[in-house]
Amino acid sequence: MDALTGTTVWWACTDCGIDVELAGVDGGVAVPCPDCPGELAEQWRWDAAA
Repeated sequence: MDALTGTTVWWACTDCGIDVELAGVDGGVAVPCPDCPGELAEQWRWDAAA
């Protein structure tokens, strides 16, 4: 979860297919896969409970 915005995003790698939960990022920023040279694509986004 991103401590500043409270947004959490579920990501999937476009190359190896790994799924990972990470903090949200601003649009236009490439998020590298932790397991391969591919990039992560945003799947779902949600805000932390108030």
